[in-house]
Amino acid sequence: MDSIETKVANECQIKMKWRIKEEVLKDALYNLDDDNELIESKHFKAPKIMDVEYYLSLRIDEENPNEISLCFYLEFEMAKKIDATFKLSVKTASYEQNQENVYEKSGGWGYTLCTRDEIFDAEKKFFVTGIMEIEMDATLKTQGIKRKAPESSSLGQILWENEEQKDLTIVTDDQELKIHKWVLCAKSPVFKAELNSGMEEARENKIEITDFSYETVEIAIEHCYERDITELITEENASELLHFSDKYDMKLLHHDVQFTLIDKISETNVVQFANASVTSNAKELRECCICFLMNAIEKSTAIKDTDILHLEITSEIGQRFLFPIAD
Repeated sequence: MDSIETKVANECQIKMKWRIKEEVLKDALYNLDDDNELIESKHFKAPKIMDVEYYLSLRIDEENPNEISLCFYLEFEMAKKIDATFKLSVKTASYEQNQENVYEKSGGWGYTLCTRDEIFDAEKKFFVTGIMEIEMDATLKTQGIKRKAPESSSLGQILWENEEQKDLTIVTDDQELKIHKWVLCAKSPVFKAELNSGMEEARENKIEITDFSYETVEIAIEHCYERDITELITEENASELLHFSDKYDMKLLHHDVQFTLIDKISETNVVQFANASVTSNAKELRECCICFLMNAIEKSTAIKDTDILHLEITSEIGQRFLFPIAD
């Protein structure tokens, strides 16, 4: 099966205009804080590629406080690193900066725009009729996605097989499942709070779950013992597993289900996965689905069930396709 890297674009072009009012920048200079940041633009999401936001910023140069720097920032979590080729310009002032940098983590690169005196000098034409317009044109190329799961304590096969000391019963669909109470508490702060609450469930060491299937609860319990559940996750149970792990704040299960589904994304299930990502707070899956759909649109690829695609997803796709202007 192809990985998600082969199913979505790893390169995109972005453009934006940032319009700054002269009085806003003057006020920022007057009220300069300790981190030397003057003002930053709105944040925009890069189209097609996964989990990347970009924005511009004006800052005071730390080594030369008389100089103002123009910075290009990228924020991302899923990408291993990003190659960025970009141009920053203020056409009225004949300013242009062309650069190529590798972003190995979120952050920005800054370049001298002008001095404090020059920026408000009418002859320099940074501001025209009280407005400065900064343009950015860039190409971003991601190099792989991070797949390392959050750290978790090892439990092992011996605990899974130790039926005698399992001291908590979970009842669902009129069937019972056994688990070590401390194991469940270690994996879910929600269950931990419930079992430490003094309620009937805590006193009887029994929890009844009525809104999820036996299959879902059983898979979740297996995951608590760090068993490989990859082959147990299907298109049919995926949404419920995501909702279960989100409801009970089981972060590692939530992560592992997402990345199992990410590698299963196709034209026939991407809408189902995208909708589930919205209702279960599955950020990584949501990003991959959006990028998959944008790539499909660009290539005129047929997608199943687009008529039921969640409004949040269609809105996000529409916004990413637009050429943003930040005022």
